[in-house]
Amino acid sequence: MCFTGHDKASPSLSFHKNRNTWRCFGSCGKYGDSIKLVMEKEELDFKGALEWFARNFGIDVTRNLQAPSRRPTILRSKKAIVFQKTPQQSEFYPDSEVYEWLIEKCGKVSDIIGISYLESHGISEEAALRFKVRELRDPARAFELLVKTWGKDRIYRCGLAWGASSHPQCLIWNSYALLFPCYEGDVIACIQARMFQCHPKFLNPRGVPKPMFNVNGLQSLRQAETLCICEGIPDAIALESNGIAAVGIMGATSFRAEWVDRLMRFNIVLLGDGDTAGTQFVKTISDAFIGRGKAVQCLSLPKGKDVADTLAEIRSSL
Repeated sequence: MCFTGHDKASPSLSFHKNRNTWRCFGSCGKYGDSIKLVMEKEELDFKGALEWFARNFGIDVTRNLQAPSRRPTILRSKKAIVFQKTPQQSEFYPDSEVYEWLIEKCGKVSDIIGISYLESHGISEEAALRFKVRELRDPARAFELLVKTWGKDRIYRCGLAWGASSHPQCLIWNSYALLFPCYEGDVIACIQARMFQCHPKFLNPRGVPKPMFNVNGLQSLRQAETLCICEGIPDAIALESNGIAAVGIMGATSFRAEWVDRLMRFNIVLLGDGDTAGTQFVKTISDAFIGRGKAVQCLSLPKGKDVADTLAEIRSSL
């Protein structure tokens, strides 16, 4: 279940007690800590949620009216004004240098688990190499090398570690995984991992914005060429493996309105998974284009199927 009542047919709300966090993997995509949970469930603001905790757990709350201001410090120079953000404002950020180092250290997909996954999704070996899909075999060793090379704080700040900035505990990907780097130009803006032994199946660096996958491929497309927008990175690579131009969006909630400008010149085809989340995915993105006066095509996939499943069925019927 979830707060909006969607996805009643299957579980979607997940709790991680060790990290004191929760996330809905259904169409709403909501997530947060225990305070946010109370805010959602009881329909309270932040102050009301704190009062709820105090009331229900017998906590004596004493307000400090002399608390110091958390406004950012302004550093002035002759040329510019630089805003020095507090840790709360800049806790996580994408670090392309660290991401690139990790991708280069990881080898190409050779384990039977990874190979089977790529083959079942119709991703060719050529496409996997072109998009630099890598496999993470030993997360503990990778974490050790990351910390040794880049330092604890930097590994934490770029979203690759659980724990605290002063004491990161382990890599966020704690088992064998496939790594999908997301390039913007020549740099990696994000890395998405496909996990096989834990939940959720897909996991990105903490607090790092989700970019559009395969934006570099847009440069080779001509005006009015067909471009598929699909739900996820593996689906986009699967389409590219079959000669179909595609970009991947990591969930409807990660689609940004400014991306419409980059895609207006193409003939857009939306491909959402055959489930509730897929329907919401198509609606959210189509509304963004319609709001700009551009019509798009929406293709409905069979119930319970995604792009990879559909491509596999087509191949088996040939």
